[in-house]
Amino acid sequence: MKKVLFLLIFLLITNVSYSSTFEITISNPQYKPIKVGLWGFVKSTPEIVSKRLINTIKRDLDMSGIFTPDLSQHFSYEAGENVINGIARLDGIDYVIYGNAVLEGKNVYVNIKITDVLRNAVVIDRTFSSNIYSLNWVADKMVDLLIGYVTGVYGPFESKIVFALGNGKTSDIYICDFNGQNIVRITNWHTFNMLPKWVDSDEVTFLSYRYGKPSVFLFNVFSGRLTKLFNASNLSIAAVRYMNNFAISFNRYGSTNIYVINQRGRVLRKLTDNPYINVSPSFTPDFSKMVFVSNRDGNPQIYIKNLNTMSNAERLTFQGKYNSSPSISPDGKKIAYISLENGVSYLKIMNLDGSDDKILMEGYSLDSPCWSYDSRYVALTGRIGNKNMIYIVNSINGHVSVAMETKLIYNGLSVSSKLR
Repeated sequence: MKKVLFLLIFLLITNVSYSSTFEITISNPQYKPIKVGLWGFVKSTPEIVSKRLINTIKRDLDMSGIFTPDLSQHFSYEAGENVINGIARLDGIDYVIYGNAVLEGKNVYVNIKITDVLRNAVVIDRTFSSNIYSLNWVADKMVDLLIGYVTGVYGPFESKIVFALGNGKTSDIYICDFNGQNIVRITNWHTFNMLPKWVDSDEVTFLSYRYGKPSVFLFNVFSGRLTKLFNASNLSIAAVRYMNNFAISFNRYGSTNIYVINQRGRVLRKLTDNPYINVSPSFTPDFSKMVFVSNRDGNPQIYIKNLNTMSNAERLTFQGKYNSSPSISPDGKKIAYISLENGVSYLKIMNLDGSDDKILMEGYSLDSPCWSYDSRYVALTGRIGNKNMIYIVNSINGHVSVAMETKLIYNGLSVSSKLR
């Protein structure tokens, strides 16, 4: 029982072409946000449409850590580009977003333009056929396009965050947009559900006590199909994608190691073979390397293992007494993780080989860092006083924003790939 309790605590802590016209570096202390004029929509645009679009675009711009929105409005949609850019230059604005939308029955036709003031040209001009409920996605996409144009790398906002939210007696699995909007509950089982992980663009895994004993389920968020994936463990565990199967940590033959299982819960392969506790696997995109947490040298630390050669794991972290929750960026270059020292938790990032180890954020109860699909932003949970947060952190310049503030977020958070 003591071993189970220790492991539970351990786990809980644990095709558009763009020109690169702006480069952000973490060594640039004089970094100044780019000013974007959010000049709205024509007066004939229904308020329910314009308000939703503007609010989401502004929210994304604020959260990006790259832009600062300017909400002043000086012109009509029909004004010429020279007029628009001339006024924007006087206001010191770098880019202008404006548009027009028509509501016909349940359909919304939206045209949004973005001008590059310095170039005196419309650089993004997109028209969408949508509905009221998809307007947030339209706004997210426009900000992603702008980020892609300015930085050369497409933005992060067309993804979803899955997380566990509860009231102390039960918890359920929820999904929201990357900016914290559009919260949807996907379980309502009157029990504890936690440790959710995206394993595909439409599937998540999570741990549930629905049938008493903890079991890992696979759930398709679009079709609603639910599959019991694994229940041969009395520990709190999560499952992540490993090639066409799943990687999972559980206690077997007296030690906790990381195994590969198929969709029917059959053990196919053992990825670690160590008498201590080995948990929290995260893989490079080609599945050639795995980072994980182990206490084989005393305190929990982060290790990396070459799965092609199955050579001995190498230790990556040497600072901090308790390091956990490693997450490899989608480009396979960085690792985000949580480091605990003297009651304070830190979000840190380092290169895949452990070099260039840096503190990105300091807080309390920070947990479950997960990268956005562009490998620049990290989402994670944390606490300020009695309030729990989902944070979004720009790993390039350290900008921190709050996607959501709520009462009780359980451990476990995961960000999807870009949804189509």
